Amino acid sequence: ALLRAGVRHVLVTRGAKGLLWARAARRSSGLDAEVCFEELPALAATVKSTRGAGDSFVAGAAWGLLRAPTLDLADTDTVRAALRAGLRAAQLTVQSDAAISVEVSADRLEPALAGAA
Repeated sequence: ALLRAGVRHVLVTRGAKGLLWARAARRSSGLDAEVCFEELPALAATVKSTRGAGDSFVAGAAWGLLRAPTLDLADTDTVRAALRAGLRAAQLTVQSDAAISVEVSADRLEPALAGAA
């Protein structure tokens, strides 16, 4: 329903199962929107606390989008890289006792933008 209403990206975070990403992809005719689904797995972690993990995911994903050469939300590679940065930030957070882990930094998130964790 959200995608039909014009929302281009819908994310459902699923903790240790990663996230489900639904996005609208225009058909070549441009008339109807096709819905694409993609699962991105969570990164392996020794969990100490889940407190702050969702906030860290959002912050990491936003950081990833802002680091992109162009903020083009239609570019699935750009969005996917930003989501990987969010997953990395969440991973670092759950491995810490603190809700805001000092481990979440640009140096630790940058490899996620390139596809490494």
